[in-house]
Amino acid sequence: MQIFVSGTWRPEKAAPYTNQALSLGRAIASRGFDLACGPGTGIARHVIDGYREESARGRVRYYLPREQEMVSVGEEVADGADEILQTEYDYPMRNVWQVSQSDGVFVLTGGDGTLEEIIPALIDYHLPVALVEGSGTAATAMRRLLEIYPEWSESMLFGADVASIVDDFLDRAAARHLSTS
Repeated sequence: MQIFVSGTWRPEKAAPYTNQALSLGRAIASRGFDLACGPGTGIARHVIDGYREESARGRVRYYLPREQEMVSVGEEVADGADEILQTEYDYPMRNVWQVSQSDGVFVLTGGDGTLEEIIPALIDYHLPVALVEGSGTAATAMRRLLEIYPEWSESMLFGADVASIVDDFLDRAAARHLSTS
């Protein structure tokens, strides 16, 4: 079972959400899920730190695009992974692939790159998606897209903070995993 956490990789944008991200990491670990993310920076850094606070936990897995893609935007790989999957994909293709390997997507912060992860999670893989409202433009965009695609609401959870949606989300991800195993 694996949860993909999506959000900004920029530390300055992630900083206001440190406590929520730590809590999210602890919750994912305590339920026995593996944690999937990008290269361990930004929001992922805080989620990983919370995840590692739990003694009974799974693995932290990084999914990386082609190295030259990361260099071109200034993204670096941080410590914290148990496993690193270096792909030869650009960011959009890497985003779809990492989502396809997961049982749910939790969104805390994030913008257009996060949208590249949410849309296939909903349309192609029918994953549960949790979004913290007000934490980034991705959550705002998804709220507006529900007006056009109301059927997505069955797979999406919106909350004011991590605590208000994490348990329901993890229950849905576990049920999805069991139904596809």
